[in-house]
Amino acid sequence: MTLQALQQMVTALAPSVNLMYKTLTIALAIACAPTAHAAKCRSGKSILYTQDRYCPSGYTDITSPMGGTVSTMGKSENVRKAEQEYLGTRAAEEKQFQSQQAQLQAQYAQEQNQLRGQCSAIDAQIRANENQQRQVNAWQQIDQLKQNHRALRDQQYRLGCHR
Repeated sequence: MTLQALQQMVTALAPSVNLMYKTLTIALAIACAPTAHAAKCRSGKSILYTQDRYCPSGYTDITSPMGGTVSTMGKSENVRKAEQEYLGTRAAEEKQFQSQQAQLQAQYAQEQNQLRGQCSAIDAQIRANENQQRQVNAWQQIDQLKQNHRALRDQQYRLGCHR
């Protein structure tokens, strides 16, 4: 019995028929409506869902005895366009993010190179200062060299060269 035949039966019922009978007939028509059947198949640890009631060879049917139904509906053109736009936007955002990350990494590497250069320059100045302190015997010059040495060590710590 098709859905159209059941609908004709419902509409053909006399107006005096109880509303309950009409409701019951409509529910019966909906329950008998054809739906897509699916099978759940297992082979080892893998599960396969098929659109027909049969499993391919090598698979065991593990569909519940209730025999569930699956109804599928295709996507409209608007939904497909929206999905493509979203995916395009996400790809552009990801590309921009990767570009920003690469730029930040390059900038960080450049800053680290500059810092290493400054630290090695200060280290060379400190060694030169210590060599001068060993060679000079005048007290005034030694005091000045000690102050310079202390200032260079402070600068070295401020820049983080001690790490």
